[in-house]
Amino acid sequence: MAAKKLSSPEGTSDVATSESAGLSHESREAIRTSQRIAIQLHQLIAASITVTSLRDESDIVKSLAGSARIVFDADEAVLTLDTGSVAPLRGSARRGRRPLSEIPSDATNETFPKDWEVGSDTRVEGEWLVAPILERRDRARGVIAVRRSEPTVFGDEDKEVLVLLAQMASSALGAAELGRTIRASESRLRVLIETAPIGIVEADLDGNVRWWNSSASKVFAWPGFTDHDESASVTFPPSTLTGLHDLWADVRKGGAVDGRDFVDVEIAGRTRVLTASAALLPTSDGAPALLTLVDDVTNNRELIAELRHAHTMETRGQVASRIAHDFNNLLTLISGYAEILSSEVSINKKSLQMVNEIQTTASRASLLTSQLQSIGRTSVPEPVVFNPVAIIHANAEVLERILGSAIDLQWSLDELAGHVRADADQFEQMIMNLSMNARDAMPEGGTLSIRVVSRDIGNEQATELGLVPGDYVMLTVADNGVGMDVETHARCFEAMFTTKGALKGTGMGLASARRLVEASSGIISCRSAVGEGTTFEILLPLIDEPVEAALPTPEIGRPRGSATVLVVDDDDGLRSFMSRILERNGYRVVTADSAEKALTIFDAHRGTIDLLVSDVVMGAMSGRDLASTLQAKESSLSVLLVSGTANRTIISELNPEVSDFLPKPFQPSQLIDKVHEMLSRHP
Repeated sequence: MAAKKLSSPEGTSDVATSESAGLSHESREAIRTSQRIAIQLHQLIAASITVTSLRDESDIVKSLAGSARIVFDADEAVLTLDTGSVAPLRGSARRGRRPLSEIPSDATNETFPKDWEVGSDTRVEGEWLVAPILERRDRARGVIAVRRSEPTVFGDEDKEVLVLLAQMASSALGAAELGRTIRASESRLRVLIETAPIGIVEADLDGNVRWWNSSASKVFAWPGFTDHDESASVTFPPSTLTGLHDLWADVRKGGAVDGRDFVDVEIAGRTRVLTASAALLPTSDGAPALLTLVDDVTNNRELIAELRHAHTMETRGQVASRIAHDFNNLLTLISGYAEILSSEVSINKKSLQMVNEIQTTASRASLLTSQLQSIGRTSVPEPVVFNPVAIIHANAEVLERILGSAIDLQWSLDELAGHVRADADQFEQMIMNLSMNARDAMPEGGTLSIRVVSRDIGNEQATELGLVPGDYVMLTVADNGVGMDVETHARCFEAMFTTKGALKGTGMGLASARRLVEASSGIISCRSAVGEGTTFEILLPLIDEPVEAALPTPEIGRPRGSATVLVVDDDDGLRSFMSRILERNGYRVVTADSAEKALTIFDAHRGTIDLLVSDVVMGAMSGRDLASTLQAKESSLSVLLVSGTANRTIISELNPEVSDFLPKPFQPSQLIDKVHEMLSRHP
């Protein structure tokens, strides 16, 4: 018994020793675990600091893959980005190699599973510990995974650490995407502001300019914001300061203010009209700024004025067109009977001179109706290619007689200036009108200069003038007469505006000239000052084509006494006049006072009607429609259309071989010559 008692302490000592060793091992393991966790936390903090400074997804996936491999002391770590604007993207890190990022392919990583489904849970897949990178709670944008080749079990702590890395990746990738979106928005906003058609100016509360866009540079003739000398301040035009300070005062009281006009603002030597709005702009330093929006509305206001003027001109043109039509009918009768009187009545020399004066006066009145038609846009121009110098030479003698000996007419005509395309008759009329205006502006005599030269218009000047860049022919008509005051100069191209007084001017010459030039794709401008004379400059595009030769005049045959002519006109006097002329020259005449009645007569007529002579403007049915209908029935029917408002384009849809045109007013001889010529085409 004693021996047994002596052995008990020894067994107790062995157990104690064993327990002590176990506790010591557990303590060492706990210390190693704490150290490992501390190292992981330190590495996680370092990874967090590093990744927060990155703005590119490629750098983020590469950095976090490297951090994950180090945190877990893994053989390999992978971070995939499977959705988003830069997907697919993969970052990977292997022991002994530098981390990299790349666009994944089938051969990118042989050990990383390629057929798993990305879920929302952290789990072990073979050698891999995988955690989803969540975009939202129920949606993953990719995964982060680590692999150890040695048989090591991933514990709960490992899963928690990997989840922290996944959250870190989600935050960093979301911040990168948000930053890119913000930068894109800032870029779009910057482009929008810089390309905005109105000026945008930022100023402090005292109105000192701090920033402006490119449109503001154009409005105020400032340098570009990025190009200006920072030591030199820019300021608003003095004429706007009072109004702007009032605008800003209202903004400081109650927010944004719209639409304040600034008239007669002097900018770079030109008077402009501006409109401005303003609002308070919050800034990063907390001190509000003044945001001012400014638009140059000078051209818009001028366009509105031109539209109003165009509406007025349209109304005047309608009246002018009707007057021209009726007036041409009267002139045809006056000049026609005057010609008959001069050739068939036995009168003395003095009476014959008076008859000639009637014819001359009728011709001058015809010029007036031509101007009326130009104002009313009823006379369609017939543009041809011609040399303006040749036209001026052909009219030089007439001009010298009209101007008189008191006017010194000086020429400077470049024969090689080039050709233009315009209505040649209206061009001649324009030269006459400008010359006679100059004569009237020099009642005591003076100098009139007419100059023709070639001119190259570059891009900048073309934009300013509203032309297409290229070569032009410039015609200048200048006098040293009394000149115009500001009001007269502003209205000089206005139709029916004249300073010559009653019975001395129509006020249509310059308006007609402007319409001719603009219809020919050119411009006409005027410079004038009281006591300094007036200069008109006309630019017409240079046409690189030969001058269009006049059509040969066909040989006129003898009258066909057996021909029958259908005369159609709703004016009784003119219809009677044409019938009398034709009958006196051996033609049988059938008449109608409307197109509708003419159709009935044509269908009921026994025999052949050889020629239709018809006015164009009549009642419900026009002369052209009548001619078209009759030629559809009888294609060989000859047609002669007469009009005081249309031109020969009116016959473009008729049979060209047997159709022609005669403008009003016309002489009896002109009518007979045209009828003879047409009937001679078909012997």
